[in-house]
Amino acid sequence: MPADRLPAAPNARTMTAMIGIFCRVAVPLALLACVLVEHRMGADALPNWVANLAVKSGIGNDRMVRLLVAAQILGAGLALLSARNARRVAWIACAVFAFAALAELSAIIGAPGNRALPGRIWLAPLAGLSFGGIGLWLLSRPAAATPPARLSAFRLLGSIAVLAAAFGVAGRMGVQPRTDVTLSSGGVESVSLDPASWTGKTFAQAGVAAHLPMLTPATLSGTKWVVFYRPSCGRCHQVMDTYFAGPQDGSVVAVKVPYGPGEEPGPALVAEDVACDGCERLEFPSKARWIITTPTIAKVEDGVITCVTWTDYDRCRTSSEASAASGE
Repeated sequence: MPADRLPAAPNARTMTAMIGIFCRVAVPLALLACVLVEHRMGADALPNWVANLAVKSGIGNDRMVRLLVAAQILGAGLALLSARNARRVAWIACAVFAFAALAELSAIIGAPGNRALPGRIWLAPLAGLSFGGIGLWLLSRPAAATPPARLSAFRLLGSIAVLAAAFGVAGRMGVQPRTDVTLSSGGVESVSLDPASWTGKTFAQAGVAAHLPMLTPATLSGTKWVVFYRPSCGRCHQVMDTYFAGPQDGSVVAVKVPYGPGEEPGPALVAEDVACDGCERLEFPSKARWIITTPTIAKVEDGVITCVTWTDYDRCRTSSEASAASGE
């Protein structure tokens, strides 16, 4: 019997089975898990170096997310269609996982104050590096030869269907904008909010609801005034007393911007909360430092932000609203 037709040794058959399970089960599941994360987090799911590359290349973060989602769905579908395709997809996916993880780890290690970084910062790149490294090691092991794949109408139509589905899902998927989150020297996240870009969007589309989910149901119907304030901001107290004095009818949402870890107002600053009787009160998590000019007022009509101001607080009010405010 020719050597190339000899039955595979038990170890080779075992390794072939392990590689087959990895390529046709583990890799598609990992790719689809990435799709779910990107759907949930939007552009915030991008590693920092990928987000920077998207901006510098002119692709944009939202388009980059859609391209990644399309590639991941396509890879998972092709891996499920054919064993030979699955092995090729696995090689590419594991190499990308390992490279992306190393790039992100390099950025984290090179950041100032990396010794104080919370453990969750390391979790995703370490998981990606482990998956990619183990996969590359497994794929490089000797295994029984697989028969050459035959092109069939089923595989061809299946590949076309997967391609269409991948780009169809990616094109229709809503992508939350990336929030400008950086790490300070103490390892504390700093979140920079950009009210100038909010007009015409919902708070979810603006990326604010990702940090404060209750802001979406609070502004879904009717006209709402959302006021971002700090208790230590004297101007915030003045604006609330001028425009939102007296009992409110639920149309005002007061969002407290807390001080971050290690930050405290000076002794000469106002410490008590703003007066807003009948307001719905929300607060950003105190685990991060929030960068936004206070007070910032957003007018929201049926869930859509129609006006934002942090200077001229009469600009967003109609003449009747301004008259009512002056008469209060």
